[in-house]
Amino acid sequence: MTSDVVLQLDAFVTPGTRLRKARLESGLSEREVEDQLNLMPGYVGILERDDYQSLRSPAFARGYVRAYGQLMKLDENELLAAFDEQRQNWEQEKKRVETRSLQLQSTGVSVVVGLATLLLLFFMLWWWLGRDQAGAETVSFVPSEFVVAGAEIPAGEQ
Repeated sequence: MTSDVVLQLDAFVTPGTRLRKARLESGLSEREVEDQLNLMPGYVGILERDDYQSLRSPAFARGYVRAYGQLMKLDENELLAAFDEQRQNWEQEKKRVETRSLQLQSTGVSVVVGLATLLLLFFMLWWWLGRDQAGAETVSFVPSEFVVAGAEIPAGEQ
């Protein structure tokens, strides 16, 4: 192979594939690397897949890649240059994905207006039912005296 072909092949090798290859050549397991670097379980797999968004804090990914590269005795400058290039590509892709249509942006306002309308209807119903119950209580008729036709009322009780 010529040096141009080797350079072109290296351009497609990601930091994760370099780290994985070095780990496999050294005979270490993912767990052993995580223990040596004091990483959370699963972080080595995430770094080797170049899935930096899955990390608890993707901002630390560059430091994790650097430490992993140092452990594997890889050229730090090449590894971090490949990481930075991949990060730029990821950020450009992220910007493309984050652009939303106008309809999706206005749904937040629609939800707030809908909830406010629902709340208003609830209070109107509550008020209406409360008004009907209050009116029924004031109109209620309780007779205080019963008169039975044909009954004789004793003279002293009138």
